[in-house]
Amino acid sequence: MAEKDLQLYVKNGCPYCHKVLSFMDTNGIVLPLHNIDESAADRDYLVEVGGKRQVPCLFIDGKAMYESDDIIAYLSKEFSAASAGEENDAPSAGASCTIGGGCSF
Repeated sequence: MAEKDLQLYVKNGCPYCHKVLSFMDTNGIVLPLHNIDESAADRDYLVEVGGKRQVPCLFIDGKAMYESDDIIAYLSKEFSAASAGEENDAPSAGASCTIGGGCSF
């Protein structure tokens, strides 16, 4: 089976992005990262192709997946990694985040 093209879009200060990145770090998962705070081109791509102004966003062969818990579940299955706990679910004070596990910008 061909390897999937996985690209993760994040932004600085997003607790849900941090949750996904921590899970990846703990499990030795390395993916191409696109920080929308550092690249206008990445921010524009996320909105144009993904259709939402929300991170984290994992593009899987060009199709967007949102919500940190969904991304972690997908990566856990794809990389046979242990699932993360729920200890980091709450957004930090002042963050513009949804209850479902993503931050808008």
